Amino acid sequence: MKARDIMQQQPITATPGMAIEDAVRLMVVNRISGLPVVDVTGTVVGVLSEGDLLRRTEPGTEGKISGWRAWLAG
Repeated sequence: MKARDIMQQQPITATPGMAIEDAVRLMVVNRISGLPVVDVTGTVVGVLSEGDLLRRTEPGTEGKISGWRAWLAG
């Protein structure tokens, strides 16, 4: 079996300038976990997946907390 055997012929896509909220809406409405990101010529320039949108908790992937934010949270 090859990827072409199971892939959609007309995939739902996002564009580089699309708002994240709109991309998420596409994923939820269509019950899909990722979108190819294509430019104006239809060339794939990336992939946006559920994993990209989830806050990561693995060691080394958390963002820095500013001093003010840490103070307010403490």
